[in-house]
Amino acid sequence: MMYPFAVYYGLQYFPPRFLALILLALLFVRIVLLKNNLAKMPWVVPATLLGSLALVFSFFTQSNLGFKLYPLFVNCSLFMVFSFSLFKPPSVIETFARLKEKNLNKKGIKYTEKVTLIWCLFFIINGCISFYTALYSELEFWMLYNGFISYILMGCLFLGEFLVRLKVKRHHKNDEIQEQHLND
Repeated sequence: MMYPFAVYYGLQYFPPRFLALILLALLFVRIVLLKNNLAKMPWVVPATLLGSLALVFSFFTQSNLGFKLYPLFVNCSLFMVFSFSLFKPPSVIETFARLKEKNLNKKGIKYTEKVTLIWCLFFIINGCISFYTALYSELEFWMLYNGFISYILMGCLFLGEFLVRLKVKRHHKNDEIQEQHLND
């Protein structure tokens, strides 16, 4: 979340080559700090590798473009991990759901697959917008979208999914109660 702001303000004071080195060092520190949690967050390594390529591009070209493409690469990484999990279960969302509910039934698993698919669509759309802002907008708007607006949209998706999940759970619970009454 802070990355676009760090890039915007960093470019005010440092040449792109130096800022790229600082950000690459921070990425390395993040991997070291998260090493015990990488299995729970499978997107961190691919996102870091792709993001590093963007920063290396800015290092060698002395341009802002690599910095601005970093959020696109993160979206691509997240899309790859989430979509891959649909073909090689459990899905990412199912994995999160099982942290709270160990015994997830078939309906719950189907629901988590649908939510994972929705997140895949979000990453595609958000990545396209991020790509557009990287190529065609001023650094200020790029920072605003990638550092603020995209997170607001992500928060709305989280909240919307949470509200839908409550409704779906209530509906499933009512179905179970009705089935029990029919069996009695």
